[in-house]
Amino acid sequence: MRTLAGFVAVTALVLGACTPKPLAPARDYNPTITRDAYGIPSIHGHDDAEAAYGIGYAHAQDNFATIQLVVLAARGKLGAHLGEDGAKSDFLWHLLGIREAVEERYDTLSEDFRAVAQGYADGLNAYATEHPDEVLPGARNITARDVVAGSALTVPLFWGFERTLSAVVNEEGHPCAVREATAETIDNGSNAFAVSPRRSSDGHTRIIVNSHQPWAGPVAWYEASVTTDTGWRMHGGLFPGSPFPVLGTNGDIGFAATVNLPDLADIYRLTTDDAHRGQYFIDGEWRRFETRQIWLWVKTGPVTIPVPRTLRYTVHGPAFETADGWVAVRYAGAGEIRALEQFYRLGHARNYEEWAAAMAMRAIPSFNFIYADATGRIAYHYNAIIPRRAPGYDWSGCVPGDTSANIWAMDDRVDVPTLADPSSGWLYSTNGAPWSSTDPSADMKPEQYPDAAPAIETYLTNRGYRAVELLSPLRSISDEQLLAAKFDLTSSEQSQTMVAVNAVLAADSTNDTELAEIQALLRAWDRRAANDSPAAALVGMIYQPIYNAMRANTAAPTPIDAARNAAAHLRAHFGRIDPPLGDVLRLRRGNVDLPLEGAPDVLRALRWHDDPDGRLNADFGDGFMMVMDWAPDGTLSTRVISQWGSSDRPESPHYNDQAEMFARREWRTVEVRPLSR
Repeated sequence: MRTLAGFVAVTALVLGACTPKPLAPARDYNPTITRDAYGIPSIHGHDDAEAAYGIGYAHAQDNFATIQLVVLAARGKLGAHLGEDGAKSDFLWHLLGIREAVEERYDTLSEDFRAVAQGYADGLNAYATEHPDEVLPGARNITARDVVAGSALTVPLFWGFERTLSAVVNEEGHPCAVREATAETIDNGSNAFAVSPRRSSDGHTRIIVNSHQPWAGPVAWYEASVTTDTGWRMHGGLFPGSPFPVLGTNGDIGFAATVNLPDLADIYRLTTDDAHRGQYFIDGEWRRFETRQIWLWVKTGPVTIPVPRTLRYTVHGPAFETADGWVAVRYAGAGEIRALEQFYRLGHARNYEEWAAAMAMRAIPSFNFIYADATGRIAYHYNAIIPRRAPGYDWSGCVPGDTSANIWAMDDRVDVPTLADPSSGWLYSTNGAPWSSTDPSADMKPEQYPDAAPAIETYLTNRGYRAVELLSPLRSISDEQLLAAKFDLTSSEQSQTMVAVNAVLAADSTNDTELAEIQALLRAWDRRAANDSPAAALVGMIYQPIYNAMRANTAAPTPIDAARNAAAHLRAHFGRIDPPLGDVLRLRRGNVDLPLEGAPDVLRALRWHDDPDGRLNADFGDGFMMVMDWAPDGTLSTRVISQWGSSDRPESPHYNDQAEMFARREWRTVEVRPLSR
């Protein structure tokens, strides 16, 4: 038997305790990196690869620690640094066959994109060479393949693959229960708006990028700008591990994205029996599971230990033993590694035709996209690689796994909703059904997309209800009205927040003074999450635990229990149940501590965690935002803001230097010249 000391020795070798020789860069790079008064980097390169090198180096200056976590995840080694939580990512890395997919398909990526990925990796390595004390074990010598692998691992999580996975990896779970998406199952929400000259009050074209992401970690936004002598320009947001902005504007066009939740995975109930152990029945014969042994390296205290797992695969996909028997999972986009290249092509487009051609790659498995450009064109694309499923099956639960007749082809995808230049002149997306994306009279209809509709969400979020309630009645939409909608604080009467509030109000409070006090406050609430509202903190604290439980697929508290818990929290820390929201909800980082407004599902969307002093510290939602505004003559003005600053280093002056502007709804302006000028 191998001893623990032996495990530790092996672990040290695997994780790179013997420091490898730094990789030589693929070529010479000499980008120019300049930073504005807020530390936002602008990188200029002779070509795209040189600019990507600069992006890697500049981002590492601001947040090398998080970038390295993305690298470790891309290599299936995150558990060795983060322990059990990281090992979950490593399990997914093995299950999806990320390394195999990248090795098999890397050479199919275009040469220019591979050069960009290589340049970015070389930029990160240059920073690592200069700062060896910051380099994490296992994260040395980053490669272009690591860059591609990181993207391939991340994108399935945005359409909810981890929820499907959690349903099947639990041996006591029942994955064959009917699954239905709800507004609360969206992990990462977002808003996006576009208004064309036919509806704007001044003939301008406007688009708002307003993605809701965690404010820290591997999917937190970072703002940057790139330009090259060869004609590339992009200003916008990117994630750690991305060689360029993936949302924003190149001057001629702009685009935003919001999370959607198409049904891209199916569960097959397999036929097995004790007489044919290790086999499953399909098409009249028994077949053996394909098996693969993997090792998860998990940090536990001061040591890292290897944990073995056995993966099993069928012709459908990976297989798992559950309370419903053996099941297999098939998911759209398996083996796809071109998502990052598609974002690269989108940013290079100079008009709608070129942008739509890049969208036609369909390498990005999900996301709604909102588009606008200098010519006044706007468009909404419900992007999803929805497979063409065989008719005659109920795909909401488990389908029979004993026939290949219902195994859909990975490359056979149905048409998805697209609305370009609507007669209404405006578009929005807030993570709900695409059948509401503008004025009801101009909306798309499910019957227009009969093959896709069964796999598309049917719900609307509160943000969707409010977007239509605010903007649809307007004959024309001014800049002020558009921004007022984007920062709206109201919960629609149709919202899930009001469902919870009404449940509390409907309860019998006879002889229950605590509940009666809660109900009195809720009856007086004006439905707004304003920072001076005496009821908004209570309402937000009622709804967020329900919202979080729904997203985590765990038992949610009843609204009455949530209300009692919220009231008890407020009394304990504030001595009352009606402190103004701004006293409770805070924007905190370093020496900044500011009042905030908002709630989980209002258009000024914010979520939070509890601080020890009882305050709610915002950490998710409205963060990096952009407004692109083209005048009738094509002149572009761009407004941008982030919730904190450009640097993740506490000693930096840009650690939180945008926080006060963010809290006051103020903007910075940046110059982005159109490529065509």
